[in-house]
Amino acid sequence: MIDSGPHDEGPIRRLPGPSRREVIEGLAAELEAGGVEGARHEAERVVAHVVGVSRTDLLLHANRVVLPEEAGQIATISRRRLSGVPLQHIEGTVAFRDLVLVCDGRALVPRPETEQLVQGVVDWTRSTEASGGVRRVVRRKETAQPPLQVALDIGTGSGAIALSLLQEGVVSRAVAVDISIPALDQAAENASALGLNERVEFRHTGDSPWDVIGPEETFDVIVSNPPYVEDSVVPTLPTEVREHDPREALAGGVDGLDVVREIAAGASSHLRPGGGLFLEVGAEQGEAVRRLLEQDSCWATVRVNPDLAGRERFVVALS
Repeated sequence: MIDSGPHDEGPIRRLPGPSRREVIEGLAAELEAGGVEGARHEAERVVAHVVGVSRTDLLLHANRVVLPEEAGQIATISRRRLSGVPLQHIEGTVAFRDLVLVCDGRALVPRPETEQLVQGVVDWTRSTEASGGVRRVVRRKETAQPPLQVALDIGTGSGAIALSLLQEGVVSRAVAVDISIPALDQAAENASALGLNERVEFRHTGDSPWDVIGPEETFDVIVSNPPYVEDSVVPTLPTEVREHDPREALAGGVDGLDVVREIAAGASSHLRPGGGLFLEVGAEQGEAVRRLLEQDSCWATVRVNPDLAGRERFVVALS
């Protein structure tokens, strides 16, 4: 009898794939070699995103096997990240204070410094309360009436500032303006997802933010993270910034202060008595912006506050 081949020994058993831990370590090494800062942290976020778990669960169950299709998605993301695509665009969302916002190329990726800008408004409101003004502000929505009636967010982008002030109980309503229609679309999506769309009004502005503000329209607080990068510096920014953040959200003219000057030209006349203007500016611009604002005698005080790294990034003017 001729042997026709090997006997059937049942289905072939697949070798298990790499563990989550092994994939994280491999991806972290790739990202680090490609110059990505915080490579290990990003690797954990990518793997957690693909397998659909939190980073905490990922690390608690790091020995679980990564499926072939998951490994393929991780490899694709690695290539995109190494090409300069921001991780927030890959994940599709960004955390900002108490919010999770839609994040893509339509608007600037919100930065930690802008979270500090919002905190400055919160702290100012609390200090007003301490002097007998408004009630306490907390980091969650509360049933009590917010201490401020209305805020103006100039250059709203993703809506992060305006929506945070609403969500955290600082203001009752907000007007948010931007020169970019795609950015306003993204901000509106975020407002709708958070259930805040009835409390915020988005307006498309021209070169000056005051084009869409009524001559008698006033606000309790005006906040802005305007474009402040010098035009000549934009081409030198990291790839993930210069190629994936909108240029109009970055470039601020020859000295970076074109939009700041536009804001300064009308801010004092659109603030209610006792109101405040809060600006985020470049690390070397604080003193120049302070001098610019002090040309308007309407301000009771103008000061420059540092960020957590000690850089003078926030200018506050009180009426």
